[in-house]
Amino acid sequence: MAGKNVTIQDIADRLGMAKSTVSKALSGGTDISEKTRERILGCASEMGYQVKTGRTAYSRNLIVFIYGSIHYDKVDQFGYEIILGIQAAAAEQGIGVNIVAINDEELKTGSYYSIMSGGNYEGSVFLGFKPHPVFVEHIKSFNIPMVVLDNYVDSPLVARVGCDSAEGIRQAVRYLWSKGHDRIGFLGGEPDSIVTIERKQAYSDALAELGLEEDPAAVKYGYFSAKGTKKRILEIAETGVTAVVCISDLLACTAVKELIHAGYSVPGDISVTGYDNLPPSEYSQPPITTLSQNRIHIGKTAFFMLQQMKNGIHIKSVMLRPELIERESVREICSRELPKEKE
Repeated sequence: MAGKNVTIQDIADRLGMAKSTVSKALSGGTDISEKTRERILGCASEMGYQVKTGRTAYSRNLIVFIYGSIHYDKVDQFGYEIILGIQAAAAEQGIGVNIVAINDEELKTGSYYSIMSGGNYEGSVFLGFKPHPVFVEHIKSFNIPMVVLDNYVDSPLVARVGCDSAEGIRQAVRYLWSKGHDRIGFLGGEPDSIVTIERKQAYSDALAELGLEEDPAAVKYGYFSAKGTKKRILEIAETGVTAVVCISDLLACTAVKELIHAGYSVPGDISVTGYDNLPPSEYSQPPITTLSQNRIHIGKTAFFMLQQMKNGIHIKSVMLRPELIERESVREICSRELPKEKE
């Protein structure tokens, strides 16, 4: 459907469903099953359809603040399905969703709290950054809850949502070990990012659990934008690793391209795993083994967390479980049975 605005009829035709059923799923209708709704939302995301809530004037709203590497305009971008999930869940409750991109000045000062004035906002979601202390302090008097993707803020009004990074990276390392890999490298994003820190610690812990030695020279940090990946992935490759754990699909896709361009075979010489299960990982050559975060569920969960917090339930964090997706970027050197989990 590239280059064409996807319509409700297009989705209905793809699924062999009535147009009215698809419309109910996308507009928050309650007289369809949750299984049918999930199927329709998944198809809508795959085809590039985006729920539009701006056509209706809502008396209640929530706001999504976005900054940095979280993009959402296209189906292959990380934030796309998160927004879709938030919008779908909010529509079921008759709540509008406003999306606001934050600039560098607002990020530094927290002045975006003024956007909340007079908006009848039930809560806010933060993607790509955490709320400034000035914002948190200003909103405190209004008792408006906040949910932050993959970040912590020490406030009873703020909760974290995301997937369990430690579990995901542990799955990746154990999977590589089961395929015979003992020398496993690590490619992270910005070293001060909480996602990088958590996934690096999970990598180290998983190696130790399997009795593998961590090579500091095979651990590199870069940018989630994949800037500078060529230098870093080739430095990792030169250490003699047989596999590399990348903490995002963008890093993994870029790493695969750079390795092949440099004369390495993937997965013949070096196996690569990603994280997120974005569409580019599936269409990479070779398709990349990755950890799937159900981003529609992350978005819906963020909304439900706001609703519960608004009702006085104090939530610190909700972590979804990632799922390993096997593709063709990992070579089996030998097959090994994983050690049993400790009770």
